[in-house]
Amino acid sequence: MNKRYVKTPAGHAEIQSKTLALSRPVRNLLLVINDSQPGEVWLQQIRGLAGTDLTALLDAGLIAETAPPGAAVARPARRPDGSDSSPADTVPGSLTPTGIEAATGSLQDAQQCIDAADYTPLYDTLTAQAKGQLGLLKGYRFTLEVERAADLAALRTLARRFAQGLHDDHGPAALRQFLDALRAAG
Repeated sequence: MNKRYVKTPAGHAEIQSKTLALSRPVRNLLLVINDSQPGEVWLQQIRGLAGTDLTALLDAGLIAETAPPGAAVARPARRPDGSDSSPADTVPGSLTPTGIEAATGSLQDAQQCIDAADYTPLYDTLTAQAKGQLGLLKGYRFTLEVERAADLAALRTLARRFAQGLHDDHGPAALRQFLDALRAAG
């Protein structure tokens, strides 16, 4: 059971609407699950869960199996104007504008990256990074804040606060890790 899972659009909708009669542990699992950890790890972190609970979320279409991070199919890079770049335009390790931004990890870079991000990549990156960067309890609380974000503007506000906190508490390297994950998701 080394499989990893992500929330589906139906899962995101269920978190907001709370229409299904999910037990508190199962609802907590739905809140925190992402592809940063295998499903069995998430089951161990929340009391009162069994392997059948993960299967129930999967069967209900609230989560879906995904490839582990790093094993995903590469997507073409996006230019600032929103168009796709061709493989010939992308030189790994070069100091193109996005390469320079990734190298600096500054708050200004974070602001630009967050403002350019769409809802789903920003949501997924924040929930995936929260526990690893903030610790289990703070990460869980932050994930709940992300779930309560009503729209893209509210999510971007949380992302700016998250980026500022990373920079202040953990330094530019932690901020750079967040930005790299956000760029990879978008």
